[in-house]
Amino acid sequence: MSSCRRFLRSSLLVVSVAALLVIPSGLFAEAVAAIPANKGFATIKEILDRSCSACHDWTATYEGIMSGGRIVAGAPDKSLLYQKIASDQMPQEGDKLTPDQKAFIRGWIAAGAPSTELPIAVPAAEGSAAQASSAPAASQKFLFFPDKETFHAVTGFASTAFFIGAGIIGTVRFLDMMNEAHAYRDSIGWDEDTGDPAVRTAEIKAVWARNQALRWWHVGFIVAGETLYIGDAITGISMFTKHQPGKLTKHDVHRYAFFLHASMMVAQVGLGLAESYALSTGQHDLMIGLGAAHAALGLAIPAVMLGAGLENLLLPE
Repeated sequence: MSSCRRFLRSSLLVVSVAALLVIPSGLFAEAVAAIPANKGFATIKEILDRSCSACHDWTATYEGIMSGGRIVAGAPDKSLLYQKIASDQMPQEGDKLTPDQKAFIRGWIAAGAPSTELPIAVPAAEGSAAQASSAPAASQKFLFFPDKETFHAVTGFASTAFFIGAGIIGTVRFLDMMNEAHAYRDSIGWDEDTGDPAVRTAEIKAVWARNQALRWWHVGFIVAGETLYIGDAITGISMFTKHQPGKLTKHDVHRYAFFLHASMMVAQVGLGLAESYALSTGQHDLMIGLGAAHAALGLAIPAVMLGAGLENLLLPE
């Protein structure tokens, strides 16, 4: 193996590991940091944005939240919003509010429903040992994560990183085989349009059979990415929000992006198997066509996934 190839493969592994460690880490930190703190109305807004905004426009502003008899300042039991969330009538879709979240909303209303971000006194939730000034949890824990939303974000960005790594490895593997085959072709004086097709087929099969390490790295990254992707998809489907006619929310965009990259994922698996077959049987023209389509989808899938994740994480409700 030439020093150039050794350098290329070493660089590949470094870039792939960096993609796994660097790309998701900052985004994971943002997802975890999104858990609300005791910041008065700012915390109330975060809870309502997370649980209610998909179905209700009035959560967008303080005035909207206070209008329509939803809040009776100083009287949580007379406030329609608190009545609905305390009885679990709302939200209708997704997880219900936790006892700590309900206690925080009750404390905020009892304090006069201020619009400031000053911390407020929060009574301990029923059955909870939380102290009066503690902030509510964003939602119930999910596996080893603070909540299901954080698990969804982490697995989404991690699977994206694995797919990027798989794409890099697959590209290097393909170029490696192509360079080796073309070097053999040039050494016997052939060009693209001349030579014995049977000899060309035999050489492609031989090149494919040699140096399979990168191929299995490629497969390993795909398997790891697909495993995380399945967990990400299952939790995402469980959190689908109801579409509002005439309104395109960021949750709608995220859902449509999921349908898109899931469909491309199915096509990509089929293309990968077909390309492996073309290589193992030495079918040059079929290999080139399938390789181009496989590479294009390999770039498009993580691009759509990354865009969908950033859109859901960074855009306001």
